[in-house]
Amino acid sequence: MAKENNKYDLIVDMLKKSKPVFTESETVTNNIMRQIQEDKSRVSIAELIIEFLFGWVYIGWVRKSMITVTFLIALFFSYQQVLILKRIDDLSGQRMENGSAIMTNMKDDIISRLKFYKLSGRRFSQKKIEVSEKEIDELIRSVNMLQVKYKDLFNLIEIDPELKKYIETRMKESEKIKSNL
Repeated sequence: MAKENNKYDLIVDMLKKSKPVFTESETVTNNIMRQIQEDKSRVSIAELIIEFLFGWVYIGWVRKSMITVTFLIALFFSYQQVLILKRIDDLSGQRMENGSAIMTNMKDDIISRLKFYKLSGRRFSQKKIEVSEKEIDELIRSVNMLQVKYKDLFNLIEIDPELKKYIETRMKESEKIKSNL
């Protein structure tokens, strides 16, 4: 066994000491260069287009500047939305005069607010309701005009007892419906 191990060791040593001889280095170099050039020529048009469009991703300063621009656009959009919503809120609180009538929005409609607060059980806010003298004068004129227009109707109701009774019952029914709300 020792004799076989010696032969084995000798053969292994001889193989380790012997080096391969490289005789055709120029041919190998030419083959490698030809394969590299063929690989470059095989690049498809789609790959070229993708490289052209997204090649900037590999450049650090371009990527960082694009992120900065995106962040600034998002901030500008947010600021613009805040301004728009603020203006819409301001517009919803304005009153518009249309001829002899004054139109207000739901925000200033006291009856609607009363119903809402009654249903929800909430209290009124501490904001003061400001009414100008012009609006009060317009309200008084409107009430007077209604009284003049419907004066004849009130007289007819007072004269006819059946009609008066009918209207009183209808008023009581409408009050019951309102109180159930």
